[in-house]
Parts: sequence; C-alpha cells; structure tokens
Amino acid sequence: MNILPIFDILYIILMMIIDFIILGEVFRKEYIRRRAALFLASFIGYMGAEAFTIGDVLFYHGSLVIELLLIPLASIPLILSTFIKDEVVRVKSDVLTGLAFAITITVDEFTMGYLYSSAFGPHTSNLFVNSISNIAFAIMMITDGLFFLTISKSKNITEISLATFAISMAFLPSLYLEFPKEIELIVSIIASAIMVINIITLYLIEMKRITLEGQLFSISLALLDFLMMLGLDFFVIFRDLLTISLMIFISMIWYFILLLHSFPQRKINFGIKYPFLFMLFVNLAELSMGLGESVLGYRSIKWLFPYNPLMMAEMMISKILVSNLVLKAFFISFAYIMSITMTPFYVIMMGAEMSYLVYERFKYVKKVKEWSLVIITGIPLFTVLIPYYTDFYVFGMSGMIIPVGLLPFIASIIAVIIGSSLFGRRAYCNAVCMAAHMWTNVFYDRFKPKRNSIIWDYLRWIFVFPMFLAFALYMGEQLNVISLPLNPLNLYGMLVLNYVWWFFYFLTPVFGTYSCARQGWCGFGTFAGFFNKVLFKISAKDVNVCGNCEVKSCEASCPIKIPISKDILNRGYTNRISCVGCGDCVEACPYENLEIIDIRKYIFRS
Repeated sequence: MNILPIFDILYIILMMIIDFIILGEVFRKEYIRRRAALFLASFIGYMGAEAFTIGDVLFYHGSLVIELLLIPLASIPLILSTFIKDEVVRVKSDVLTGLAFAITITVDEFTMGYLYSSAFGPHTSNLFVNSISNIAFAIMMITDGLFFLTISKSKNITEISLATFAISMAFLPSLYLEFPKEIELIVSIIASAIMVINIITLYLIEMKRITLEGQLFSISLALLDFLMMLGLDFFVIFRDLLTISLMIFISMIWYFILLLHSFPQRKINFGIKYPFLFMLFVNLAELSMGLGESVLGYRSIKWLFPYNPLMMAEMMISKILVSNLVLKAFFISFAYIMSITMTPFYVIMMGAEMSYLVYERFKYVKKVKEWSLVIITGIPLFTVLIPYYTDFYVFGMSGMIIPVGLLPFIASIIAVIIGSSLFGRRAYCNAVCMAAHMWTNVFYDRFKPKRNSIIWDYLRWIFVFPMFLAFALYMGEQLNVISLPLNPLNLYGMLVLNYVWWFFYFLTPVFGTYSCARQGWCGFGTFAGFFNKVLFKISAKDVNVCGNCEVKSCEASCPIKIPISKDILNRGYTNRISCVGCGDCVEACPYENLEIIDIRKYIFRS
C-alpha cells in the first residue's frame, strides 16, 4: 500500500488547520504588532515552501534545492519587518499587513493544491494549472468562505458577498477535471447559482454603500465575476485551463485583501461613472455566464440548454454578405448578443436576480405592493414558461424552442389588448415584459431621468411601424401568401428586446430607466399603450390639492417624465400612451392624492 498519498492528504489538512488558527486569531483581533503580523505571514509562507518541496521531491523526484530557493521568498515579510517601525497597528487598516497575509495565504493554498495534484492529478504540462484546477483547491475555497463568514462578528451583506464569491469559485468546472464529464455541468450550474446570489449582494452593496470602500468592493467583485466567467467561456469552448486558473488565483488574492483590509469609508459623489462601471461588469459577467453554461450544457439538459449559442451565432455570421465594416460589426454583435440573451438559462438567471430586487422594492412601497407581487409572479410565467415551452407569443421571447403558431399568436395579441384595456399598459409593460422587470425594482429606481425630449413623442410613431410590418409579414407567411428566409416575428422581437434593450439596460445610469417607453423604441410597448385610453387613468382625488402643490413629487418620480401635474390640472387625470403604470407617482405623492384607476376600481365602485 502506498502511504505517500495518505501522508499528502494529512499534511494538507494539518496546514489548513494551522492557517485557520493563525488567521482566525488575526481576524478576531482589532490590533496587532506589525512585526508579529509579518512574522506570521512568513510562517505561512514557510509552510507553503515545505508543501511545494514535498510534492516536488516525493512525486516528481525533484531536489531539495528547490526549498533553498523558496525559503528566501517566504522570508520577505520577515525581512521587511526589520526595516520598519514595530508598532501596534489596526489589523484591517495597515496596508502592509493585509497585503502580506493576502499574498502568503493565497500562495500557501496554491502550494497545497500543487501537493494534492502531485499525488492525485491533474498532471498537465502547466504547473500553475495543476495547482489550481483540482478538488483540493475547491475544498479550500469552500472552507475559506464558510470559515471567515462563521467567525465574522457582523455577518452583514458584505461578509455574505465575500463568502459567496469564494464559494462560487470552488464549483467552477476546471477544478473537477478528474471527475466524469457530467460533473462538469453539475458543478458549473452550482457555481453560476452561487454567483447569481453574489451578484444580488453586489447590487445591494452598490445601492446602499455610497462610499469609496462600498464602490470599490462592488465594482471590483463584479469585474472579477466577469473575468472568472470569461475564464469559464475559454474553458468550455477551447478547453483552455490556464485562463480560468489565472482568474481564480487573482480572485483569491483580492478576496483575502478585502477580507483583511478596510478601505476608506469616505463618502463620494455617486454620479454616473460608478454605477456605469458596475452595470457594465455585471452585464458582461451575466453574458459570459450565459454563453459558458449554455455551451457546456448543450444536449445535456434539453429544456434548459436547447441550443448552442456559439454555434447559432457562427451560423448567422456565416450568412452575412455585407462588406461594409460598420454593418458587419453590427450583425456580428447582434448574432452573439441575441443568441446568448435568448437562452433559457440566461433568462432564468436574470429573472432570479430581478425577482429578488423587485422583492426588495416590495418591502418598502406602500401603495403598489400588490402590483410588485404581480411582477414577481409574472417573471417565471411570462419570461420562461409561456415563451419557451408553449406556442403562444410573448414579444421578443417566443419561438426559440417551439415555433409560434398563427392561432396562438392571434390569441396572444387579443390577450394583450384585453389586459391593456382593463388594466392599462402596465398589464404588459410591468407584468409581462422582461425589460420592465429589470427596471421596476429597488436598484434601478435611482436612475430615473431628469427630463424628457419632445422629439421622442414624435419618433415613437416611427418606431411602431416596423412592428406592424413584422406582424403583417409573419401573418402573410403563415397564410402562405409570401415566403421569407427569416421569421420576421422573431427577427424584429430579438432585435428590439435582445439587442437594443441589452445596450440600454447596462447604459441605464446614462439613459435612465424605461428608455423603451420614454423614447418609444419598443413598438410593441407603444401598441400596448394605445389601450391606456380605454379604462386606465392616474387620477387625482382632489384636483385642488394638485393645484396648490409646489414640490411636484409625482413628476420627479415618473420614469417616463410625463407632465402629470399639467395633465391633472387640465382634465383631472393622466393616461398618456407612454405611461407604463408603474405607480411611482402614486407612491411619491406626499398628500396621497393620486390613485390608479382600472377595471378593479369600476368593479369596486359598482
């Protein structure tokens, strides 16, 4: 019996216990002597040097000379301690202490991963890949996340975010190379689910902590989430292990820096740049996640991964006949973004994030609580179940798995007309449309535009014509009157909802929420808005109260920038085609003088 692998495991366990004893004490203490901290950092480094040497000598028949080379490197923190003033420092405020621990503990876990891979694999030609892409490294990251969350005194949203960040890395598929192929998909889905939780925590931190530390925390982790998901893409497409291993290593160093060092709590001007960077990295992380998971899961779970977005995009690109570089770039970007954002996995992932943020909004609103529940219910029903698994039509979502039939299409349009007539445009643009779900939540409320341009009131009528044209062409094709190479229904819907919307979504800090309704580039939303004129109204209980109002909170809260006060003073209510019925004006009125009128009000009155 070969006892070397058993010795290998026992040594790794002992190293982890010692690491946790040292870091647990350091983490709990508020103050420590700087020289003592640097000595402990070097001690952790010595353990790492020993682990690397054991792996190299016992399993690769290397020389002990390697330890003589590694010991001076591990001694760097100790050497630095002789040149600095020995003073008592606050653990989380001293840059040198935090950086020394972050680097040495990451390197220490790297060498433990190397020791494990020396005995059990993987055995690739790249030492870096071997050390990180193995189950031992995954277990260490899970243990790190749970251990530091457990001993944390506050257990606030920041601590939860750090824990989920570390644990999500532990389930990236590259760490399970020695397992059957099916395990890659399972652990990858687990990694994505945990990362979705991490992204939700980042949304809350970005929203609530308007400090340098809060913004650095949320933006940096959003960037690293994106880089790790980019590494996942490289892994599943090219079977490239180096990129994802490097991203994990960098993320671990930053994880320990955030864990062991507190950045300045200085208040900052929130402005546009911070939320823009955050939104950019989060959206790129989600896009990369949707691509990686859908490529990995293709042909494994049919209902969740019905097609390979990479293959679909490449097929579309191969049919591009234009030579103009600008047009070619447009078609290529459209092919990739559309093919990813239409995948059921991407939609379910985004729906999960937005459902929680809508729930956060539900907790503080008073007058539109029931409508928040309608939105939460509508997310799984109208963005996943109906468009993907029936032949009914939801604008921009249907047709990827089951083709939309003519009769179900007509029935769906009739349902939109009836719903919008009874409840206003909100029946579609709040309860059904995925784009609205993204904007009607606690995070995006802060990005309401300051003003509107009259230009959009005219352009919306131009934008509505392509929708009617697409519908007419679709019906002509279904009735065998014409024959087209592409489905006009899918093409128009995907262009508007899966391409144009995606850019406006991560540019929300620049263009504001509900740009689709305010600027009118969503023709289907304008179509639903026609039926605002039937029963729907935002009405004043007492017009005189509005006449005496000076704050105009209703107009400030409106994401469409409708002149609500002007409309009410002229006719007692507003029901413009562009109104999405979000109810923010009703919620914002300091006199509780506004109310939503729809079919329910008429029923209750009778």
